[in-house]
Amino acid sequence: MTTTEVIHRPERTCVGCRQRADRDQLLRLVREPAPDGSADRIRPDLSGSAPGRGAWLHPDAACLDLALRRGGFARAFRGSVDTETLREQLEASVPTITWNR
Repeated sequence: MTTTEVIHRPERTCVGCRQRADRDQLLRLVREPAPDGSADRIRPDLSGSAPGRGAWLHPDAACLDLALRRGGFARAFRGSVDTETLREQLEASVPTITWNR
């Protein structure tokens, strides 16, 4: 009798399209306090290990648009967050992807 070894791959849910995917296929975003004390900001976590609450997003402009339109970031971070500069931060952090549509 042969035993097959099952490899565990962590799955996360994209805040845009709400589809589950392997963790290595998604980009992690974290919430950080704004320096002026206003609503918290979101920044990409390329290492995937920054402290704090995280949200996961497919590296795709369509998923980003869905997350912004549906309020996926506020839901994932359990509160209001500033998403004004998010698109620019993503373009700077992951330049191989076109985040504007």
